[in-house]
Amino acid sequence: MTGQQINPFNNYNNGQYYQPQNPAMQGGNEALQQAKQTAGNSYVNNRLNASKDADPLTTLALTTGIGYGIGQAMDYFGPKCEGQYDKTILGKLGGWGDKFSRNTKLGKFIEKKLTAFDTWFNKKAQTSKLAYTLKNHSASPSKGFPWNFARMPWQGLPGFVSMDMQNIFEEYTKPISGADGKFLKFIPTGKANHFEKLEQYDKYSGHPEFIENFKNGLKGKTPAEVALELQKEELRCLGLPENTIKRYGNSLDKLQKYAKVLKVKKLGFNSVKQFDTIMKDLSEHTKEVMSALEKATANGKDLHVSIWRSSDKLGKLKNHFFGRKASLSEYLNKYKAATGTGNATHLGKILPKYFGWLVEGTTNRFAGGKLAPFMQAMIFADMLYHTAKAPKGEHVKTFAERFVNDFSYFIAMTLGLVGVYKAGGLKYLGTDAAGKAKYLAEQAKVNAKNAMKGFASKTDWKNAKKGVDALLNTKGLKWYEKPLQKLGCIINMGNDHFKPYLSPKKGNLNILRRIANTNLVGVPLRLWLVLGVATPIIVKAATKTAHLIFGKPTNSVLDEDKEDETANQQTQNAPQQPQNTQTQTAQNPINNAAPAQTNPNKLPDSNLIKQTVNGQTPNTQNNTQNTTTTTTTTTTVNNQNNNTQNQNGTMEPVRTYIPSPVGYVDRMPDASAANAALANADKAEQEISQIMATLKKS
Repeated sequence: MTGQQINPFNNYNNGQYYQPQNPAMQGGNEALQQAKQTAGNSYVNNRLNASKDADPLTTLALTTGIGYGIGQAMDYFGPKCEGQYDKTILGKLGGWGDKFSRNTKLGKFIEKKLTAFDTWFNKKAQTSKLAYTLKNHSASPSKGFPWNFARMPWQGLPGFVSMDMQNIFEEYTKPISGADGKFLKFIPTGKANHFEKLEQYDKYSGHPEFIENFKNGLKGKTPAEVALELQKEELRCLGLPENTIKRYGNSLDKLQKYAKVLKVKKLGFNSVKQFDTIMKDLSEHTKEVMSALEKATANGKDLHVSIWRSSDKLGKLKNHFFGRKASLSEYLNKYKAATGTGNATHLGKILPKYFGWLVEGTTNRFAGGKLAPFMQAMIFADMLYHTAKAPKGEHVKTFAERFVNDFSYFIAMTLGLVGVYKAGGLKYLGTDAAGKAKYLAEQAKVNAKNAMKGFASKTDWKNAKKGVDALLNTKGLKWYEKPLQKLGCIINMGNDHFKPYLSPKKGNLNILRRIANTNLVGVPLRLWLVLGVATPIIVKAATKTAHLIFGKPTNSVLDEDKEDETANQQTQNAPQQPQNTQTQTAQNPINNAAPAQTNPNKLPDSNLIKQTVNGQTPNTQNNTQNTTTTTTTTTTVNNQNNNTQNQNGTMEPVRTYIPSPVGYVDRMPDASAANAALANADKAEQEISQIMATLKKS
């Protein structure tokens, strides 16, 4: 009998004791694996894992085709939103909702209940500070880079429309003859001029050949002369009399300024000053913009702004793939749908608004250009790829699940932002709308003075802050309202805040003070609340609802649920670590050098006690296996908790020990005495076997 046969579960091989490569329980490794599992079970990681098997070339081809298709489809959809609201696709949908709410019993019932809720909540807001705050107060994302990325989805569908509306206004008010006439002499002819913009006016609309003829008539002129003539032609299209144009002579700068005045009025604004003020943050002036658009489109008037279009030889190709025309009436109607002002009843307001959400969420072009659909096309490509690869009979399930999952993610982002900033509005729980406006105005004054280093000491700055904070009226809050107000302050951290104190003294540390921006904490906090908390909850709920309706596909994007269940089950079934491993190791150092379940030699377990306890028939025919009984019995006695029954007769689980950090012991143990004893045991066993065989024969 060799040393390997003494105990095959001790990993003894060629004079070395080996550690298992993946121990079942090990403190540091266990923590690392748990951290990896936690990260891997996040929604985003699992959603990415559900799509990583897609073939990149196939996905790219699908993305290109789908992106092009969405762009062309939305070129057809846009004009359907032009003109009088009631006659557009949006107005007709809202009109149907109005008729249903007024002319059917179910519609009347729904309208009655929704109106009753509005009435109740409005009354509640008059008596409850919390209800008033939820209705009227909301924090808002900070302005400026890089915080602007949150402002658009925070404002919902009107925010998306406003973003594109601002781009349209900018494109239209650009000088047709270049950004600055002073530098045109350094620019080649035609490069700084936008001849295609002439199609925005009735004289050239629908007649690209007229534009080409005008351009050809300017050949041979210098860049400055071309720019001057082009600007004069636009002024003629805007209705400026010829004698007025001549009055300005050849001053391109003056002609450009005059053109902007006429363009701003054509857009419906009262003055350039009003227009410039609104353009600083157009999304905050939705009512003013809608009022201007109403004026610009009154009596059937309209304006189609040319964006990324061309009138040269490759113009048709460029216009087809990239260019577009944006109508003012189209965007006015989209505003009406997004804000719910185009219809009268609750259902009439909801239907066009949610239809706009659906279109924006699936095309990125309810408000936007032709490049945006390619971002959405990537999602559709992945969706169609996995639908095609789905098992037989699961194509509808797969498509429905992925469609709902991706679309609900888009919705959840906005809902999460709205919810987070509504919670941030709890900061103003102690005041009304006028009080909030006063607080922000006084805070702005303190920040302006601080920016000029106007506070002689930090104490003066703190006192000024305290005076402004008193406007929040937190002392008048009830005991249960104060924690909510503090919560609002935490969530709103970095927004509507006092800038760090700047000292007027020489040798100050103002550079370091400027870095102390609480947005560095507030923004990650709000992102975590949106992406890590709100979004996964909403997306999973929507996806599981799709499962209830269409069924859950075999390869689901929510397969992390199975992984979680499996991990939990493995954790529950995992053997418990013994309380005193050091004592057991001292009792049986050889057996504890490696976990008992590792068996690199793949030899059978010859422990007769284990076989008896487990209900197995002891094997008395294999001499090699039988002779291990003596050694194994000794090991079993020293480790009774591992293999024997307790007082109640219940089997104790097999224990797993923390292995030594030493990979192996590079020395040959002296097993001569043990081998001699076992050799004698072999002889005795053979004699007993012979006697037993003789008795059976007799």
